[in-house]
Amino acid sequence: MGEGNTPLVESVRIGPQLGVRIFFKLEMCNPTGSYKDRFVAAELAHWLRQGRTACLATSSGNTGSALAAYCARYGMRCAIFVNEHAPAGKLMQMQAHGAQIFRVKGFITSPEVTENVYCRLRAVTEASGAPLIVSAYRHCPRGMAGVEAIAEEILALVDDPPNHVFVPVGGGGLFTAIARGFCSAGCAEVKIHAVQPSGCATVVSAYEQGREEILPVSSTTRISGLAVPFDIDAGRALAELRRGGGWGIGVSDEEVWEAQSRMIREEGIWPEPAGAAALAGCLQAHRQGRLQKGTTVVCIVSGHGFKDAGSLQAAIEDNPDHLICADDIGTSLLEAGA
Repeated sequence: MGEGNTPLVESVRIGPQLGVRIFFKLEMCNPTGSYKDRFVAAELAHWLRQGRTACLATSSGNTGSALAAYCARYGMRCAIFVNEHAPAGKLMQMQAHGAQIFRVKGFITSPEVTENVYCRLRAVTEASGAPLIVSAYRHCPRGMAGVEAIAEEILALVDDPPNHVFVPVGGGGLFTAIARGFCSAGCAEVKIHAVQPSGCATVVSAYEQGREEILPVSSTTRISGLAVPFDIDAGRALAELRRGGGWGIGVSDEEVWEAQSRMIREEGIWPEPAGAAALAGCLQAHRQGRLQKGTTVVCIVSGHGFKDAGSLQAAIEDNPDHLICADDIGTSLLEAGA
């Protein structure tokens, strides 16, 4: 449906303020509003060639939105299992495209519940032949390979390879794909940094503590899509992070929301909170003096803000004076100009 080849746009306000050249890779411009369209397009193509007419999937939101749309286009039935905290916007996308949705309490946030769900789904797929689609190298390496093109596109759109790329991390698949994409392109000098909520720091905590093992955590983050408290592709992401010499950066939810608000107000870009996490990591690295003046940075904007409209309300509440109600519009305009 035209997925991929998303814009790479330069920051016009935040970057110049920092003395750093920042580019935003707008994965939010994919057909259903997230980079997951790349994954679904590649994965579903394989199963369509196999003649499959139905599939099962798990999702925290964006995979389900993408899968529902592509299944609608190609006449496949799909059943999607989500947790009870999936944002309404993403659920509405799935429903509008005709997907059957099962909301499971504790799914994704609880390792025990999640493992039980996966065990049952694997049994169903073995009995029915319907594939289980999960946006992770562990489950669907063909689909995730389709995400690696993000790196090639970045390199094609800039004069010289960027110095730094900041990537939001939930399950770890997106980071792994981008790191592998740059490696395949022979650009090992580009530093790929993993930005993860401190409230669900599976990769970052292992990076900071020098561990090789990904340990389950008790997730407290409210950033939808980045709350994956156990190892799906986190181990792969950690290995790529160490191999490439990138940084593991933990950010608070408040830092993510502030970055989202700045992108909306200062750049005209409306990402969902997870899509602003990369900028939050970039801003933290700058505060810590880790980015040299004039360096080139790419922030991956993984998903569109319409998927989590509640977060837009928070950004509006940060600017209450911008809504002016008055009987005399002339007087209001004079006051606003003053």
